[in-house]
Amino acid sequence: MLLKSIVALITAGLVAAAPASNSSSAGSPSYETTYAAGPPTVIVKNQCSKKLTVGHSVDVDYYGETTEVAPGDSVTLTIPMNWSGRVWGRENCSGKEDCYKSGMTSPASLAEFHFMDSGKVFYDISFVNGFNLPIVVEPVNKIDLKHGDASLCRTSTCTNLPTCPTEFQTFDDEGNFAGCKSACTHFKTDEYCCTGDYYSTEACSTYSWASDVKAACPDVYSYAFDDVNSAFMCTSNAYTVTFC
Repeated sequence: MLLKSIVALITAGLVAAAPASNSSSAGSPSYETTYAAGPPTVIVKNQCSKKLTVGHSVDVDYYGETTEVAPGDSVTLTIPMNWSGRVWGRENCSGKEDCYKSGMTSPASLAEFHFMDSGKVFYDISFVNGFNLPIVVEPVNKIDLKHGDASLCRTSTCTNLPTCPTEFQTFDDEGNFAGCKSACTHFKTDEYCCTGDYYSTEACSTYSWASDVKAACPDVYSYAFDDVNSAFMCTSNAYTVTFC
């Protein structure tokens, strides 16, 4: 699910949850305040045992830009202001077309971000289209912790991947496990993809695959309308995405 499409759903709840302040200057952070430390930045760390092909793209792009990151190394992505997009990593895919895809036909664990003009940044981990690697997303500067809201500046994590049903598993050309499809990308029906007549929170409910994902990784987006406990907000300009 595109992160932009959920921002409006959760913004009101986050604002309402924050306690009032007697200071007139203590309301929503300004654009200038958020990015005073620098431009929007995502630092991708490879803690896996193999080289990763790290990709990133804006929400509307099917393909993205990629770079190689050695085990134990990292890459810093400096991205445009007001950027909304996703970051992923893949093993064993150098030179292959699937390396550039952002998770629709070739499943990947996605870190999603939406840097807003207001200074707020929404972020999440999405397994809506499947997953492939353990992943952690964390704000570098947890400045919103002072508000006392558990949804502000939280670390979103999935370090132990859910069990992947045999029929959902994908493999690379050498027969190595490459990723796990979601029920949506496997069955490709409105019922599992929350599309068509199922495009609403009422019509699209959790199902076995989504429930299993949520049980293993409570922070993760398991299906398209899994908003309440899966999207987080902060005003840090920089975030780390750690694979493995």
